[in-house]
Amino acid sequence: MKITKSWLLILAMLLGLTGCSMVTFGYNHGDWLLRYWIHDYTSFNKQQKEEIHREVDDYLRWHRQHALPEYTAWLQKLNTLVTRNRALMAADVAQSRAEVWRLYRLTMAPMIPPAARILRTLDSAQITELANRLAEKNDEYREENLGDSEQEMLDRRADRYIDIAEDLVGTLDAEQKKQVRALNLRVPPSTAYFDQREAKQATLIALLNTKGSEAEIAALFRLWTDTPEASRSPQHQQAITAYDNAMNEMIAQIHGMLKPHQKRHLSEMLKIYIDDFERLYTDIEAQVRAE
Repeated sequence: MKITKSWLLILAMLLGLTGCSMVTFGYNHGDWLLRYWIHDYTSFNKQQKEEIHREVDDYLRWHRQHALPEYTAWLQKLNTLVTRNRALMAADVAQSRAEVWRLYRLTMAPMIPPAARILRTLDSAQITELANRLAEKNDEYREENLGDSEQEMLDRRADRYIDIAEDLVGTLDAEQKKQVRALNLRVPPSTAYFDQREAKQATLIALLNTKGSEAEIAALFRLWTDTPEASRSPQHQQAITAYDNAMNEMIAQIHGMLKPHQKRHLSEMLKIYIDDFERLYTDIEAQVRAE
């Protein structure tokens, strides 16, 4: 799964759906959506599909009861952070991004054992198909985000940041867009996260081809989620640290340039999603008690 390490990008992933009803839609159809996403990577046999079906149902049941309250608490903290009177600082952004990473680990942990069990059953043809599909997705990402030159990558990244900001706060005026583009140039044009993703995929495929055990596959996933820095070279870690620090500064400065009506727009969006998550959790708790 692709995980974007920018606090702003992760916020957009969480809140980027248009309309609060999409949150409820996603949860009501979560089983189908998650199975569809999994099946997109390789052709599973009948037994594997049945196992995936059971595991998805179990995972979503856990997620609705245990992850939803955590998401709600984070959104409430975030709303307090972005609406307070004093300026948002880079340290505030760093803390929020660390909390997002904690939520990511919480969300991923229950998926690791079943994923390892199912991956352990793949035959050579399925592993090859998985490797090819991962390569296709990487090519799509490269074409969409990186471009053919550093300048093209920077231009596309600036466009992406503006789109994300407007999804969250409403329309930016021409001067604000100009400022975002200028701030974007201060963020190193690094591909370190993408390079790491490709390296991890290669490690996984190699382990599957050598018939690694279920425990070895699970341990690899836990390494990536719990201590991702352990699998990075010093050069990649240095690039990632520089990128993260620059992103923290940029996000804080973008928040500082927002006008009062844009900050209200952001807060209203957060409140809508908080209400949706709380309502979903209440409905699910009522269903559990009724069973």
